Amino acid sequence: MKKEIEQKERARWKGFVETLQDDSEWQPNFPRKEIWTNHNSRLWHYAPVNKNGHIPVFLLYSHINKPSILDLTKEHSLIGKFLQEGYDVYLLDFGEPVVEEKGTGVAEYLAHYVDPCIKKALQHSGKDQLSLCGFCLGGTLAVIYAALNPFLIRNLLLFVTPINFDRVPAYHNWVQALKKDEIDLTGIMERIDLIPAPMIRYGMRAMTSPIYYSPYLSLLNKAYDPDYAHYWLRFNQWTNDHISLTGAMGRDIITYFVKENVLMARKFELAGKEVDLKKIDSNLYLISSQYDHLVPSSISTPLLELVSSTNKVAVEVKGGHASLIKSGISNELKEWLNQYSQ
Repeated sequence: MKKEIEQKERARWKGFVETLQDDSEWQPNFPRKEIWTNHNSRLWHYAPVNKNGHIPVFLLYSHINKPSILDLTKEHSLIGKFLQEGYDVYLLDFGEPVVEEKGTGVAEYLAHYVDPCIKKALQHSGKDQLSLCGFCLGGTLAVIYAALNPFLIRNLLLFVTPINFDRVPAYHNWVQALKKDEIDLTGIMERIDLIPAPMIRYGMRAMTSPIYYSPYLSLLNKAYDPDYAHYWLRFNQWTNDHISLTGAMGRDIITYFVKENVLMARKFELAGKEVDLKKIDSNLYLISSQYDHLVPSSISTPLLELVSSTNKVAVEVKGGHASLIKSGISNELKEWLNQYSQ
């Protein structure tokens, strides 16, 4: 018994040190093909080995992190799970913005990136509708897009998606200060071409700093397990690998969502177009996580009352803001998606 304990401890510390020293870069775990590009934005197509013939799945991720979290390791890959079920998967990867995109805000991203990519995915797949999956702020964009183009979106799947920004606990005091114009962040961002990735990272750290060091304790606890250590490495890389944000997008996030909380108004105008959430009649599957301190379920679930969808499901799973992706696709979600994707 003593020898086994000593071997485990040696493996633990060896795994801990080797993992922290590992500087290998993340690589896609499944074959993919680029079918559209605009500056550094890419539309990737992942083809399943055995197609189920259903409408495709389109993944729309947030602007401030890389979407590698959706395919972190081969064993823990949301993309891989969709492929295993036979779905064609399309992923819009916004990539690092360039200076030429500095004026690209919510309306421009929807019109010049999301819309052409969704239509490209439909043309490429030969289908007339798809399942749109939005993650975090990508989910917020997905909601707006579904309201503008309800005929294209049969299923709307949302993961930890903020809808009611008045209830975001992590920066409640900031929200109040912005609403009262005590802080002029929009004025600052109008003068910034690109908000650097380190600034995004420091902002996220400011909201999660009390638990920032806990991941290292988790690694030390299970570093003897190579699979766990590899997943930890990729997850830790992802959490530190933010991307820059256009000044226009930063301005719009603060103006539309934080200050004006436009989604809760149900109707609002964006670039001369009326966005009416009541027009959303897609089958809706809303997922929140039990231990999410950034986007708890109370921030996501108000959407259920704003849309016209008759088929609405809200599920709360264990995990945090990003860790819930590790759990993959539940049997309930598999059955639901299969039923409404044929």
